[in-house]
Amino acid sequence: MKRILKTAAPVLLLLAAATLASPALAARSKPWEKIKTPALGEIRLPDYQRVQLDNGMVLYLAEDHELPMIELSATIRAGQIYEPEGKTGLAALTGEVLRSGGTASWSGDEIDEKMESLGAMVETYVGEYTAGAYLSALTEDADTALAVLAEILRSPRFAEDKLDLAKTQHKAGIARRNDEPMSIARREFSRVILGPDHPLARNEEYDTLAAIARQDLADFHADWFGPDRTYLVVIGDFDAAAMTGKIEAAFADWPAARRPLPADPVAPDLPRTVNVASKDDLTQSTVILGHKGIRNDDPHYAGIEVANRILGGGFASRLFNEVRSARGLAYSTGSASGTGWRQPGVFVAFAGTKSESTEQAAAVMIEQIEKMTREPVSAEELRTAVDGILNSDVFNYDSKREVLDRMVLFEMNGYPADFLTGYRAAVQAMTAEQVLEASRAVWKPERLSVLAVGNPADFDGDLSRFGAVNTIDITIPEPKLTLEIPAATPESLAAGQKLLDRAAAAVGGRKLADMKGFATKQTLAAEIQGMSLNITMETTIVLPDRLKLIQKLPFGESTQVLDGEKGWVQSPMGVQDIEGADVAKMRDQIQGDMLMLLRDHSGRTCQALPAEELDGKLCERVYITDENGDYTLMFLDAATGLPVMEQSKGEAPMTGEPVTQKVKYDSYKDFGGVQRPATFTILFDDEVFATGQTTSFTLNPTVAAGFFAKP
Repeated sequence: MKRILKTAAPVLLLLAAATLASPALAARSKPWEKIKTPALGEIRLPDYQRVQLDNGMVLYLAEDHELPMIELSATIRAGQIYEPEGKTGLAALTGEVLRSGGTASWSGDEIDEKMESLGAMVETYVGEYTAGAYLSALTEDADTALAVLAEILRSPRFAEDKLDLAKTQHKAGIARRNDEPMSIARREFSRVILGPDHPLARNEEYDTLAAIARQDLADFHADWFGPDRTYLVVIGDFDAAAMTGKIEAAFADWPAARRPLPADPVAPDLPRTVNVASKDDLTQSTVILGHKGIRNDDPHYAGIEVANRILGGGFASRLFNEVRSARGLAYSTGSASGTGWRQPGVFVAFAGTKSESTEQAAAVMIEQIEKMTREPVSAEELRTAVDGILNSDVFNYDSKREVLDRMVLFEMNGYPADFLTGYRAAVQAMTAEQVLEASRAVWKPERLSVLAVGNPADFDGDLSRFGAVNTIDITIPEPKLTLEIPAATPESLAAGQKLLDRAAAAVGGRKLADMKGFATKQTLAAEIQGMSLNITMETTIVLPDRLKLIQKLPFGESTQVLDGEKGWVQSPMGVQDIEGADVAKMRDQIQGDMLMLLRDHSGRTCQALPAEELDGKLCERVYITDENGDYTLMFLDAATGLPVMEQSKGEAPMTGEPVTQKVKYDSYKDFGGVQRPATFTILFDDEVFATGQTTSFTLNPTVAAGFFAKP
């Protein structure tokens, strides 16, 4: 290749020189004009049949014998908008466990095996306004796959174990939901525009998931799912009449939905607000601004789609060129038109910018939106936007199923069957004056609400130039304590202190009172995400605020250290500082140790609760709380006073989700006058996580200089 380039270079230079020297030759030589640009592709409506069955189900059937396959997509009027308050997450869980939880005839795992053996696919979901299902299979396996899908929709099992698994996955999502700034911005902006009580603005929380039982899924399915609310699009290698008969037979005994459809919740017209979601670990800000938009049957729909393409719809857009390229204020920016099929959408413009240009980026975006409402766009902008929309639509509807799915959408939401054709014609005939008219009618710069996610201490302004600033709390609410704790009395508090005096004496007495620290080595046999792991932990604590934890796993070793106000961790990834909330957690780890609780219990609230039997052993119970509201429920052997179990708030490994942590102690052993449990079991939400052994314990160890120093 290099040789070819070297040989060709002189020839190219001579041609270039000749072209420059001869204007006539330059005028005549335009080889690119010989390239024939094909006309824009057309979106063709496939030949199909629309059939409505006696049970109300609507079928769109399109035969296509090119491949020996069928595809089926179901759209059902059942969505998140029908969730009861206090059970946010019910719709999504229903959509997942509908498939994973199996049916009256097959478990979810059996369905997996059956589909895998056929090379087929069956999936389900529940979204904001609709639920749905998808099936693909070879023609020869279509009857079997259809039978499975029909039973999933008619008679789901909603198996408890699959519901528990789905809940665990959702709780992990809650624990991580503040990790990504744009996710925070999208979530909180929905609440800004719709109000916190709108069904589509409510957040899934640990408590809303905990409130959902298997029966709730069964009721949601019975209330909102039914053939009278289902549209099936079927594409592929079949005879339409025969397929109609098969579908009719498969869904013959599916009862109609139990509840009538209520009116959709209305998206309110809220005034402008200015909002800041503080996240002090960020060096960049995510800024979103916008307001309620329009439905797609609005007269200005085509115009506003073209306007949005010009404003923020790609690399040639005004936001990209002005906010990002010209002023260097954003690493990403764009906009969404604010249109919706069933309800008005939300018009938004966004930018990701450095903290020090947060207010400026918001101001420039508003300036560009205002400009769209003041003056016509250029002919070049209009041409580029129109071509972009028409070209992208061709790729959005390049399969028969996509076109017919859109036909279902039109029918469900009251649009004419030729809506797409009319929209494309309107776009193609769009003028700059129509774009200006649409922008003025739909976009209201004075009503734009503003939301910034970032560290306000680093902003270039407090955003008050746009209006009074609200602070949004994005703290993830912890699960409510399920323990029923009676009101404390002087007698129960005194009894609690007395029980812990006895426990402290049983564990170590005077040695415990003189404790300045300790070192211990423990081994764990744990189960993490289906993997059995053997872990060795070496913990050294020097009071009041030094801790070193060395964890040795089969795939590596990590060291975590708290040295007063500072912390660090060393792993195969290197050395990193521990800051903020993680330092506080390590400090709490010291203060929450059993020995510390027993030594310092007089400084805590300790309430005696009625005795209970635990694993066949009568136990006294003491409810211990500190100034932060954290608790430990300690079970003490009524015969010996030794701790039998501690219950407290914990975090699941890997996901970080809050769990109820229980540590059960057994087989106490004397270590130099201090009684320590030789064996123990750790449970998260009553599921065994690990069993462990204490192999060594030293009270008041001698620690070498630099033991806690950062490498």
